[in-house]
Amino acid sequence: MESALPEGSAPGEPPSNQLRLIGAHMPSSGGLSSCLLSGREIGCTAVQLFTGNPRQWSHPPLAEEEIRAFQNAREETALPFLCAHDSYLINLAAPDADVLDRSRNAFRGELERAHALGIPWVVTHMGAHLERGEEEAVARLIESLVRILEETDAAGCTAGIALETTAGQGTGLGWRFEQLGAVLKGVDHQQRIGVCMDTCHIFAAGYDLRTEDAWENTLKEFDAQVGLSALRIIHANDSKKGLGSRVDRHEHIGKGEIGLKPFARLVRDARLQHVPVVVETPDAHTMHQVNVALLQRLAAGGTGVFVEVELCGHFSEAGPLLQMELPENTSLQQLAEILEQKDARLAGLSACCQFAVNHEFAERGTLLCEGDRVAALPPSSGG
Repeated sequence: MESALPEGSAPGEPPSNQLRLIGAHMPSSGGLSSCLLSGREIGCTAVQLFTGNPRQWSHPPLAEEEIRAFQNAREETALPFLCAHDSYLINLAAPDADVLDRSRNAFRGELERAHALGIPWVVTHMGAHLERGEEEAVARLIESLVRILEETDAAGCTAGIALETTAGQGTGLGWRFEQLGAVLKGVDHQQRIGVCMDTCHIFAAGYDLRTEDAWENTLKEFDAQVGLSALRIIHANDSKKGLGSRVDRHEHIGKGEIGLKPFARLVRDARLQHVPVVVETPDAHTMHQVNVALLQRLAAGGTGVFVEVELCGHFSEAGPLLQMELPENTSLQQLAEILEQKDARLAGLSACCQFAVNHEFAERGTLLCEGDRVAALPPSSGG
């Protein structure tokens, strides 16, 4: 299958005059429109959201006032890309006839709500075979998708389906690229079908991303089995679990088993420059802003980790608050030495100060992470 390398771009070089779409899955506790407003507040250019409770089968039709509020928020925020994620209960490959019927009805509802809101893509997991065999389940999934696409086409629905790669946990489908390719072929590469690649999921499924060679081999395999031209969305998540673990546990960017460098490759790879990137990392209310900002900085060519340093006592004459980009795996001791070299007024800081990281005292060998806030605390007699 052909690659989606933009015309006129060389591998590794971003296409000119193209905005890199980076954002997060935003909580919807304040209503659907709040997802867009809070997304803009943390600097998103892409937002994913649930259009209904992800742990319920059915939802009432969206009220006209809710649709208007969403449209007003979209106009106000001018967010260039939105997508939705479906309910966790849906299994379009279910062997049980009742569950399969409920799943199909629920997913039609997902597409209808997305269409009403003007959201172009609904991300869905590929279902689970529940010990009845992958081949049989893939056939049921294809049948479900064909039926749903035909019915929603007839109703004028424009929202598309983005099949998400999975970690292969339990009996889940979609953990091998060839399964995704088989489903796309089974629905005859319908225009409303695409793919969402989740970095945590494919890593846990056994596709390595950590070195330049591994990155190239994985993208090459994806292109051969699925096609980069089918890629519509990327979920950028680090992994708490190791390569091939088949366990789906998301971690903050650069703090898991994948590490920071592969995410720099991801957001700078010209072949993926047109694909929106969405984080689904833990602690959404406190950490989405950190993870989104990190990806944006990497996309702009930044390296290492970004920290804030609060200089206390007489050292505050050089600050009092510094924002610094440090090499990856910088320790507190190394930070202290960097500060001393940076400003003559900080001479002696490494010898006399205690350090706190995120309001907790820390040892000098502590490695700093993206978003850490460091306080340099001299003895009270020197302050």
